[in-house]
Amino acid sequence: MKKIMKNPIFMFILGLLVSGVTVYATSYVADQISYKSTTVKLALDDLYTKIPKKFCELKSGDSLQIGSKYECDPGDGTKRNFYVLAVDTNKVKLIMEHNITEGSNTTTMTWMNAMKYFDTGAGASTKTSWKNVIDVDLPMAQDIANAVGNTSWKVEDNNYDGWFCLGLKDHSSCSAGNYSYTTDAGKEAVVPYQWLFNYTRNCSSFGCDPETSLGTAEAAAYWTRDIVAQQKDSTGYAWHVALRGNLGYDAFSVANVSGIRPVITVLKSNLYKVS
Repeated sequence: MKKIMKNPIFMFILGLLVSGVTVYATSYVADQISYKSTTVKLALDDLYTKIPKKFCELKSGDSLQIGSKYECDPGDGTKRNFYVLAVDTNKVKLIMEHNITEGSNTTTMTWMNAMKYFDTGAGASTKTSWKNVIDVDLPMAQDIANAVGNTSWKVEDNNYDGWFCLGLKDHSSCSAGNYSYTTDAGKEAVVPYQWLFNYTRNCSSFGCDPETSLGTAEAAAYWTRDIVAQQKDSTGYAWHVALRGNLGYDAFSVANVSGIRPVITVLKSNLYKVS
């Protein structure tokens, strides 16, 4: 904005507006107008490129609220559903409704391959084509914990026994052996967070929207970026969000459980609500 305000052509146009002269420019882009002055064209081009692009429309929930649903075109012309995962001063992280690997030849992979997916793996072309966004990556485990209100959980402090159910934020709604829910209260508590584990393998038994429960060929979870920091044994683990509605863990080398669910980072000004 400072650069725009210093532009003399912009100040001239602004002066016309202030003085009462009507300037009609809302129906045109810079390259659709004929100019007597190249300087005017360059100035308007400069202004046009600084207008925030609106490509994420609010579909449900409140604007910029965790868990609110937006329909976004990340830049490749295809609209997809995303949910607000984290909000910063000027930026928003949104997590996709589905795993991007869903329905592909490789629905699951190791954590190491997941970490490379958007850089040198199959998702590299996605990162290039999603040109509207600032970044695309795996979710952060801390963002998942914060999104469900478990802000006292810190990724740097936890061993694998720090896993928790998204609903009750502890182990009490899941049995330690297989994470199966032991109480209806556990299922009910996780319902507000269905958006984080819908569209996973056989998730309907654990509180997801039954219409989103996928077959056995699909992933049961999706990887986060984060390793389990406090290791109690020699096995390397990373955090994932699983079908049971929990932030759990798995060994780096396990290739048949977790897939990729992208998180895009956008500007707040890229989001909009239709009146």
